[in-house]
Amino acid sequence: MAVRIDSLVATAHAALKSQVARIDALNVYPVPDGDTGTNMLLTLESIVKETRDKTYEGLEDATRAAARAALMGARGNSGVILSQMIRGACEVLAKRDSVSAEAFAAALEGARERSYASVREPVEGTMLTVIKDAARAASAEASADEEADLAAVVLAATTEAHASVRRTPELLDVLREAGVVDAGGLGVAVILDGLYACVSGEGIEDTFEEEESAAPNLAAIHAEEEAWGYCTEFVVTGFSGDAREFEERIYSSGRSVLLVSDDDLVKVHVHTQDPGETLSYAGRFGRLSGVKVDDMEAQVRSRGEDAAEAGERDLAVVAASRGEGSRKLFEQMGAVVIEGGQGANPSAEDFARAVESTGASSVILLPNNKNIVPTAEQVHELVDAEVHVVRTISIAAGLVAMVGFDTEGETEEVVEEMREITAGLRCAEVTQAVREARIDGREVPEGAYIGLLDGELVAVEDGVEVAAIKLVEKMLEGGIDIVTLLRGYGMTERSAERVVEGIERLNTDVEIEIKDGGQPLYPLQIVAE
Repeated sequence: MAVRIDSLVATAHAALKSQVARIDALNVYPVPDGDTGTNMLLTLESIVKETRDKTYEGLEDATRAAARAALMGARGNSGVILSQMIRGACEVLAKRDSVSAEAFAAALEGARERSYASVREPVEGTMLTVIKDAARAASAEASADEEADLAAVVLAATTEAHASVRRTPELLDVLREAGVVDAGGLGVAVILDGLYACVSGEGIEDTFEEEESAAPNLAAIHAEEEAWGYCTEFVVTGFSGDAREFEERIYSSGRSVLLVSDDDLVKVHVHTQDPGETLSYAGRFGRLSGVKVDDMEAQVRSRGEDAAEAGERDLAVVAASRGEGSRKLFEQMGAVVIEGGQGANPSAEDFARAVESTGASSVILLPNNKNIVPTAEQVHELVDAEVHVVRTISIAAGLVAMVGFDTEGETEEVVEEMREITAGLRCAEVTQAVREARIDGREVPEGAYIGLLDGELVAVEDGVEVAAIKLVEKMLEGGIDIVTLLRGYGMTERSAERVVEGIERLNTDVEIEIKDGGQPLYPLQIVAE
């Protein structure tokens, strides 16, 4: 029996796309990297691309394709868990001849079971709770009436999902204190809205109030690119014109975009396939200076040629990183680097391609971000190579872990060495609050510099230097010998030196090293050993 599922997938995707900005804004911590909704959307988009205009021989073939596409496209913690929900639902539907009311209820139960199994320590008040409550409601509706209508069962699921989302602050203190509902849970409820719209033929009910902020430029986020394009940097001085128009145009021209403005000066960093067009456009708004264009595709080809010349390797490392400085540091230490970090999580497929490009029989993955760890742990299903994940949660920690990498060592010994190194690390970072918040009983004003140590809020200050020094002061309480500062965008060399001076005043015996990472969003990452 011929089966098409593209309209179902597309409707779910459209529903989530309409709410992605709202979902991204639901960060507990007011940091500038809210990407829960975006990661879920990109995961769904991979299924949209796979199923568009395709007819499958049966439901088994269709669901198998959807499940694999979801895994390939999974990004971040929310995207990986969503991919497991989809996988669990598909495994159930693969055994059915059609999507009936009973089959849909069973599929949601499969989604619940698979997603809970994918998390080491399931936490209630999250997207796991929402899918559990939705599955229970669907099952109750289907059981109450043997002739239950599919649309009625889906409606029961989505209604309960939204009710479950509203209850999430009751289950998680951190949500209640921050005054937000769970972002991933809302994403699940919105996806169910889309499924209901498809099976019922009705519009998607807007359950929540309109978001004041505009949705992100999804065309830029999802643009398909060839290799790496050109890393393009420049400064526009004497800037005049429509700043919003300029920003939107630059963001739509490529990826890894960073715009920093100061009065009439704007600094731009973008990876684009057409740097000439981007520079020509930017020139309309002022004088260009500091222009730098690097052919990243050529760099990738060069790395591939070097790998080919070296022959087949037994062991390699793939590291996720953002910032040209960090990329160079990782590559100098022997890693293959993929673009990824705060606000730009790579997919499982991105990792898989990089693993295959190494030609190694065993590959170590350094996710270098807590939200990328779950994605990295799915890669073993997509490649033939033996994959080991060292659970690094910052770029700085990943660079320290690379000290233990030895291409000629025994795989198990090298992996163990790198894990032992990271196990003793304390990781901190400084960023700026993008909104007011109340965290752990502390008021966080918008624009304040916040210092996070191992994920916990430690400092709320007016300046990055003070926040950094307070973080290290807290680290010193546990006894440390070495501190590495990874300087990102927004922090000058002199500012980093003042942090060093402040640390030395606290303890003259601590060894301090500064590295230029260039990472966006977080002007300073700190790792202590």
